[in-house]
Amino acid sequence: MSEGSLPAHDPSHAGPDAGTDDRFLVRNPRQIRQLLQALIDQRSLINAHIDGRDHSFPTAILELDEDEDELLLDGSPSESSNRAAEQADHLLCFGQLERVMVRFRLDGLQRVHNDGHIGFRTAFPSELVHLQRRELYRLETPITDSPQLTLPANDDRGEPLSLRVVDISGGGLAVTVATDCNVFGLQKRYDGCRLDLPDSTPITLSLVACNMRAQKLSNGAEMKRVGLRFDNLPRGADSAIQRYIFRIDRQRSARKNGES
Repeated sequence: MSEGSLPAHDPSHAGPDAGTDDRFLVRNPRQIRQLLQALIDQRSLINAHIDGRDHSFPTAILELDEDEDELLLDGSPSESSNRAAEQADHLLCFGQLERVMVRFRLDGLQRVHNDGHIGFRTAFPSELVHLQRRELYRLETPITDSPQLTLPANDDRGEPLSLRVVDISGGGLAVTVATDCNVFGLQKRYDGCRLDLPDSTPITLSLVACNMRAQKLSNGAEMKRVGLRFDNLPRGADSAIQRYIFRIDRQRSARKNGES
């Protein structure tokens, strides 16, 4: 396989401060084995991100050892990627089953030789996210660790406008502005925008305003919430967004479970 980008996916909605919706979080070992076997049966491509970062390689699950609860993961043609995977704390993996996104984490890979090819043996993931419906999984972002959206200056606006992203998904994002802000118009396209994720390089992209509604904040102030759809995401942007969502999900789940 050659280096590649993450396939498109179909995320779904999650409530504020809830982490991954429990409807999509699979922890039952039997169900996890079934989904892993389905990835094999459908010859699904998996993008494996080394330590959850930008460096990734395409791979696939080759076989399951149900007696040992282990799987065999295909190696990369790139020896540097294989070395990095072997030394990594974990791989963050994204795949698809019938165009529905699956994501999971693999820890402690051990390099093996598989019929003359490099592979990795590792334990089954302890949990797996399988978005079973074709809705957008929309993550409410934490105030202290949220992406920033910057709109470029234009004839109407003499300088760039920077806004906190209040929720994000693979399909778009939302921001809030003052009720008298007239920057956004329904179905208006915004080119040359910059999305800054906390753990990734800036992404330049185009957005289309899809909806606007009034929103009352907890302090009683009224704002305008603007939903914006991604238009032609650049290569790798979808993967970066999913890594951010996954990291926030894990942090919220750890706090909910009393972990450090």
